[in-house]
Amino acid sequence: MLQLSDIRIRDPFVVPVEEERAYYLYGTTDAAVWQGEAVGFDAYRSTDLVSWEGPIPVFRPPEGFWATQNYWAPEVHRYRGRYYLFGSFKAPDARRGTQILVADGPRGPYLPLTERPVTPDDWECLDGTLHVEEDGEPWIVFCHEWK
Repeated sequence: MLQLSDIRIRDPFVVPVEEERAYYLYGTTDAAVWQGEAVGFDAYRSTDLVSWEGPIPVFRPPEGFWATQNYWAPEVHRYRGRYYLFGSFKAPDARRGTQILVADGPRGPYLPLTERPVTPDDWECLDGTLHVEEDGEPWIVFCHEWK
């Protein structure tokens, strides 16, 4: 088992999973997130928020995935029985965008919900998150960078 001091992670996001009586920690885990090819996202699992198992590879880009670099700040939200990962992604020929991935469980594997980011193609966007209205309608909230 790992301790928090053993885990290299940025932009941490913790999701409680009640039926497992456990927590999942997601975050930016690529060693060279600002340069080179991206690897994907990993998660860690704990029942006490002290000792952790992992890394658990929850997303590796499928063949033809549009983004090849800068995978960061994943957030995972349970909505209507499924798990949705909102991540920031970039490619040399595309602006940074928020892509939504989906899985049946917190361990993934997370797969793209759509072929492209859900944020505008002509904006630099990041840090997407889920907001659900009182009537159950889902919305994405994200940052439109000034760049």
